[in-house]
Amino acid sequence: MDLAYLLAGNAVSRKFTDLSAQTVDATVDSLIDSLACALAGTNAPGMPEARRAMSRFGSEGPTVWGGFGHAPAPVAAFLNAGSMHALDYDDTDDKVPLHANSVVLPALLADVEDSRPDCDGQEFLTALAVGLDGAMRVGRAGGPKGSRGWNYSVISGCMGAVLAIGRLRRWDTETTVHALGHQLAQTAGSLQSIIDGSLAKRFQPAMMSKNVLMSAALAQEGIDGPLNVFEGRAGFINLYQDGKFNIESMHLGLEGCSLVDDLSLKPYSACRFTHAPIDLALQLHERGLRHRDIKHIRIRVSGQAVNMVGRRFDHTSAGVVDAQFSIAYTVAVGIERGAPRIGDFTEETIRDPQVGKFAAEHITIEANDSVPFLGMVPVYFEVELNNGQRLELGTEQVSGSPELRMTPTQFRDKVVDCLTYNASRVQADELISVVRNLKTGAPVSSVLKLMA
Repeated sequence: MDLAYLLAGNAVSRKFTDLSAQTVDATVDSLIDSLACALAGTNAPGMPEARRAMSRFGSEGPTVWGGFGHAPAPVAAFLNAGSMHALDYDDTDDKVPLHANSVVLPALLADVEDSRPDCDGQEFLTALAVGLDGAMRVGRAGGPKGSRGWNYSVISGCMGAVLAIGRLRRWDTETTVHALGHQLAQTAGSLQSIIDGSLAKRFQPAMMSKNVLMSAALAQEGIDGPLNVFEGRAGFINLYQDGKFNIESMHLGLEGCSLVDDLSLKPYSACRFTHAPIDLALQLHERGLRHRDIKHIRIRVSGQAVNMVGRRFDHTSAGVVDAQFSIAYTVAVGIERGAPRIGDFTEETIRDPQVGKFAAEHITIEANDSVPFLGMVPVYFEVELNNGQRLELGTEQVSGSPELRMTPTQFRDKVVDCLTYNASRVQADELISVVRNLKTGAPVSSVLKLMA
């Protein structure tokens, strides 16, 4: 049988008691993180326009987060996913990389309101863990094909979202496989939006969240989808992975959704490939060094980091997405201002000529052939100061990763940053407390009330 049967059968049979305490906590923390990011992003560039564009499709159905009323489930999922991903502050799986929650969570919460409004917290967390684990499992087994231009947040994220909804709706294996098949039939995701610095980038997970609910609706009514979802001649493995896929790895830890434990929560509102360079920039900042002290920085990173975030930064023409995907800009910010915050990525702040000139004229970014092509680390800095002194810095860890988690204080500070940036009426401790109560079976409606 196709791999889809393994994934679907596992998804629909999972129970809350199958999850370890560590996996439950990781799921809860990622949920808090994602909802905070979404509330921060509701008024980000492109979001007001997206709400106007979607308003023609109706105003009844699940919640549009942030106080923007209601919409049909696919539209609500689309808008909520867009706000969650808009600031590039949402979680990642560093091994692929992909943003698992960006597709899974908005589709799942819209479906809760639409199909299971009485859902309790443990049921919901089980479905969410199934979806996140599924997205990460599919992504890791294939490995990213960024060189071909696939966006893995959406390619594998949508498969995880289908699995989550299959668990939430208590489907059987066959129905879930058909839904996976429908999703295969409409999955796409190009990295060109990143290359061009387009706002379309923040709506790619949103498109898949919407499509997942369409796939679920078709499967629910008994319309068959392709069954050879992964291993068929034009299935996921051949289409997206050039026939290369580690099927054996799909089994390890599957019943406990253990990959959720590996999710990284981002301390900076920028592409994950900028985080290790930012960490080193902050070391320079903590030493008291500023732009005026530095003649040149040579930064050596992986080949994929150069592709994704290594282009020259021009503050006179760059857009917000360009800044989010720029090592040069984020490092220049880190040295001069300290840890980049959401407010460092607005149309106004990215025009700062001091930061822009330093990013363009004093930073060189090169591929390091000794680093794995897709690696986020190691990263090396060679710094030449104006006084003639030379410094060498390096790191083999990335802040926010399982090896270097944010402390509880740093995590709360991030939630505060998100909620205060967009003047949310929700308080940080309130959001954290309400979400954590899901572990003991509190109703999901308590979370949705805050998001509304």
